[in-house]
Amino acid sequence: MTDAHFRRSARTAIELRVCFRRDEPGAALEKAGRIADLGMGGAFVQADRPPPIGASIVVTLQSPTAWDPLELPAQVRWVSDDGLAGLGRGFGVKFGDLAPTQAAALYELLSSAGFDEAPEKAEREG
Repeated sequence: MTDAHFRRSARTAIELRVCFRRDEPGAALEKAGRIADLGMGGAFVQADRPPPIGASIVVTLQSPTAWDPLELPAQVRWVSDDGLAGLGRGFGVKFGDLAPTQAAALYELLSSAGFDEAPEKAEREG
C-alpha cells in the first residue's frame, strides 16, 4: 500500500498569500489562497474552491526575498475538502519543470524561512 500524499522532497510550514490560475491560453481569472506548506517540489494551497485534480495551473506568490512575483507551473495532485491534517480546505500541487531562475528564487525563499531539506543529515554531522 502506498501513501496517497507521498512526497519526494521535504516541505516547511510557511504562510504566504498566493494567486493561482489555469495554465492555458487566455486564462486570466485568478483565484486567491494561502500557502500552508512549501518545498522545492510542491506546496499545499489553502483555498475555498480548489481546482480539479490533474489541472495544470500557475501559482503566483510574492516572495519577501524577490523583487518580482514568483510564478511557478504546477499540477494539482490532490484536493482536501475536510481540512486534511489540520491544513484546511485546499489542494496539493507538484511543481513542474522550473527554470533556473525560478528554482533559485524558490530556494532563496525557503532558505529565508529556515528550511532545511535534510535535518537528519545535519543532526548526524553536528
